[in-house]
Amino acid sequence: MSNSSPSPRCRARVLVLTTLLAAATLTACSSDGATEDAGGTLVIPQQVGVPPYSFLDEGGELAGLLPDLSIALGEAMGMEVENEQASFENSLLGLQRGTYDWVPGADVTAERLEKFDFATTLIESYGFRVKDGGIDIGDSMDDLCGLSIAVTAGSSPVPVLRDQSETCEEVGNDPIDVQTFADQATADLAVKSGRADAVTATSSGLAHQVTTEPGVWKITGPIYQGIDIGFAVMKGDDMAQKLVEATNEIIENGTYAEILAKYGAEKMAIETSVLNPEPAS
Repeated sequence: MSNSSPSPRCRARVLVLTTLLAAATLTACSSDGATEDAGGTLVIPQQVGVPPYSFLDEGGELAGLLPDLSIALGEAMGMEVENEQASFENSLLGLQRGTYDWVPGADVTAERLEKFDFATTLIESYGFRVKDGGIDIGDSMDDLCGLSIAVTAGSSPVPVLRDQSETCEEVGNDPIDVQTFADQATADLAVKSGRADAVTATSSGLAHQVTTEPGVWKITGPIYQGIDIGFAVMKGDDMAQKLVEATNEIIENGTYAEILAKYGAEKMAIETSVLNPEPAS
């Protein structure tokens, strides 16, 4: 038996064969469809304090429409979902940095469509609430002139309210004091503590808070900005189409309806998920 080392030419052949085998293995594991996704883990940000979308239950665990829908969509793709708490602003920033795989519960706007692709999941509108016994706001957006409004930073109502504030000034009325906060809970607290006159939130969120905190809130003012809500990914990411297909799968098999019914959100249901719908004006 010879103890001599392989020749340089022999070693080169072995290295080439090893590299080719490794490349073939990677190619087989990254084929199209479910094989690519099987066994993977998706990291999804969830903004808490926004019932029925996402909140902490009595045990301190994440609950709500968006965590449950995220898990169901992951299962439809053959993947596990790891839901993490994050502010909405940090969710979008994390998506751009590659920290997160998608951002749930994002309003589809023209500005966002420049950076992100959306798979629609829900429909929604916005309204206002004040402290029970507080001011009454009329049904027109012009009735907001001169008021201080608390709103979640980075959310789609922010530019709408700022545009309305300019309209107020153009006709000689006082502007709207648009106050932005990290999350819905701190925006609510601003009204409870008297720092803001009213808080804006989704219509479903308004109804949920009035029901769960009787004697604390009153819904008043205009309903505005009917809008599609989607799960957002970076522009050009094929995950968007996968989300459309997975959403339609859970709609067809009844999982979607079960999740919405669990949180009393049946009115937010869509019939079919679509990619990048026409944004609300």
